[in-house]
Amino acid sequence: MHQVQPPVNLPDKNQLTHHFGQNTWLWTLLLGLLTGLLGFLVVGDFQHPLSDGNDTDQFEYVGYFFSKNFSLWPFPHLNLINTQTFYPYGTNQVFLDWGFERDYWYTFLYRLLNGPGPYLQYYYVYSLVVTAVGTFVLLRVRAGLVRAGLAGLIVSVYNFYALWKFPVHMNVCVAHWTVLCMVATYRLLTDVLDRKPITLSYLLLWICFHVLVLSQELAYVAGFALTFTTVTLPVIGLSLYRQFPVIRRWPTLLGAYVRDEVRRSPRAVFGLVLLLTLSLWLYLPLTLQIAFTAWSFNFEVVPELRAWSHPVRLLLPHLPGIDSYSVPYQHWLRDTFESYGQGSPGLYLVILAGVGWWQIRHNVLRWLPITLMLALCLLYHPVLFPTLKLFPWFSFNRHGGRASLVYPVLFMLLALPVNWPRRIPAQVSVALLLLLMGMEWHTGYSRRILQSINVVSEQTLRYCAVIRSQPGVAVLDWPFCTIGANGVGDKEGLCPYYRQQNAVFTFRRFYDKSGVGQYFGRLHPDQIQPFLRDGWPRLLAPGYVFTQRDWQFLDAFLQKNDFAGINLYPDLLTPAQTAQFYRHYGFPIAETNFPAAGRVVFIALKRPNNRY
Repeated sequence: MHQVQPPVNLPDKNQLTHHFGQNTWLWTLLLGLLTGLLGFLVVGDFQHPLSDGNDTDQFEYVGYFFSKNFSLWPFPHLNLINTQTFYPYGTNQVFLDWGFERDYWYTFLYRLLNGPGPYLQYYYVYSLVVTAVGTFVLLRVRAGLVRAGLAGLIVSVYNFYALWKFPVHMNVCVAHWTVLCMVATYRLLTDVLDRKPITLSYLLLWICFHVLVLSQELAYVAGFALTFTTVTLPVIGLSLYRQFPVIRRWPTLLGAYVRDEVRRSPRAVFGLVLLLTLSLWLYLPLTLQIAFTAWSFNFEVVPELRAWSHPVRLLLPHLPGIDSYSVPYQHWLRDTFESYGQGSPGLYLVILAGVGWWQIRHNVLRWLPITLMLALCLLYHPVLFPTLKLFPWFSFNRHGGRASLVYPVLFMLLALPVNWPRRIPAQVSVALLLLLMGMEWHTGYSRRILQSINVVSEQTLRYCAVIRSQPGVAVLDWPFCTIGANGVGDKEGLCPYYRQQNAVFTFRRFYDKSGVGQYFGRLHPDQIQPFLRDGWPRLLAPGYVFTQRDWQFLDAFLQKNDFAGINLYPDLLTPAQTAQFYRHYGFPIAETNFPAAGRVVFIALKRPNNRY
């Protein structure tokens, strides 16, 4: 007789689902740890605040300004008009590079730890992790673990344009909520087209993303998420109309849907409503304040910067010897090149997106929003063909190349349908594409981690501590720099040493006193009129030697406005000019080097009871 074998205990469906869920959380954790590790290697230095004497200092400074001028009562708002810079004339500070979540982060830590610190380095790593993990969680059910994991890496640490923007242009490299909003919008579109069930919790999360994007830079980051939603919603509406053609029944269906969903998952719904309410309170008032204040300025009189990016950059691979790091393609393309990775999400990704599009080419509604968004971005020229300026949030967008931030997202979404093929020739092709992907990932990432970031030195911190301890409310940088990135203040002679001095005003975040000059991303001609009226361009002219009347003017200016002293930049002055300042105000009590500006000495001024 044959021996009867015992039955095999196969796991039931619930066990399989539980096991799959456990693996999903494990992969989520591993992806987060991997992204965090790769992000820490990119940053490299967490000892001191970021500082390179250029744009890097601007974002540190915005956090400092936010911490000093932000109030929660009766709702979040900023004191924008003050004399903390352009002292003592004062100005409207609306054209700083805001990133409200970043600024809240900096403010909380600045107040908690009583001063500046390496807060933005940690914020950047947080942003990368949220981008990768959030994308994975949104796509894992629809795309599977492998594709969702690769997608998370593509839009975070292997988004080379964003990776190389840190820390110099931190306003356009932190994009986690924008990326997640775009991914969530596309998932909503595909779920509607495929008639999959959509929970109320998911809809609330999707709405939350649209509020959270307001915490990021509006003209170059958040605007892309808002634009993608704008071009996608008509397609969603059309699909819903086809499924539910009787419009008068929509209110009834919607009411029943909401009631059922609230009964099914009341805690999730309540938690997301709370998150939505908190996000609206934190970000909407500030967004409206900045937007309406900025729109009150008329910039038609100021020539627009013509910065665009050639669409052919999409085909540039990240490979040694032929990438934009190695070859100055702008000489032939005649476009405005700003940084590595501009216009190039990776040749492997463009090819994969082409394959993905071919597989869904007959389903027009599935790819139409993505390609429309790509067309708006690729064809954008701020003057000749301002496609993006159809949308109000792009009113101040003057650089077409910065759309490169979202190209990896858009091409990744097109590439999602690609599966591992069954035929050997196709398998070889996909394997070669994966090899190309690995080579491009290695090239772009390995080169980036070789580019060290700059932080403020101990010597500079000691120098600023000396200034902070001096009596007086302000410090005069001489020479100072008052200018906008749009060119206002340049031809007027208010910043004779732009390359060296555009960021020197930001060091007031370490000594906490008002300053005379400042760089803004955008400046209106009306804002510099007090400087022109008082004749500062003549005094700032390179090599100019003060007359007795000039010294009398400067003495009165310093005494009347309670200046603590002068930051003098000997490397930017002639020996005769430097000697004149020493004879008139005395010798310096502290010295250091500011990045880009070079040697700087502090001359403490006598108090008003004595003559200078």
